[in-house]
Amino acid sequence: MKTTSGVARHRRSRTDLTQRAQLLAEFARSDLSAAAFARRHDLNYTTFCGWRQRQGKSKPSPDFVQVELPPPASAELVLELGPGACVRITEAGQIALAVRLLHALNPPRPC
Repeated sequence: MKTTSGVARHRRSRTDLTQRAQLLAEFARSDLSAAAFARRHDLNYTTFCGWRQRQGKSKPSPDFVQVELPPPASAELVLELGPGACVRITEAGQIALAVRLLHALNPPRPC
């Protein structure tokens, strides 16, 4: 026990993180001011304000939600090679083959 001016004061034990979270949640639900809440729960007002400030700075953990996406729409790329000749590409894996075909049909020329 610590005495100041002949008045006995009890030193509270440290409050663990779970207790702090519970107290802060209870405060959020209450209609009390921070000072009144601290008095009611025998908390040091400055300490309680520090908890609130640190809580405001902490980033909330993200909530994960399962999302269902629609199936991808089929896309089609048509390469016109000349009169009556075209190549239809319907899958991404076919793009590399189409590039090789175009290079084979029309090799790059030096400038």
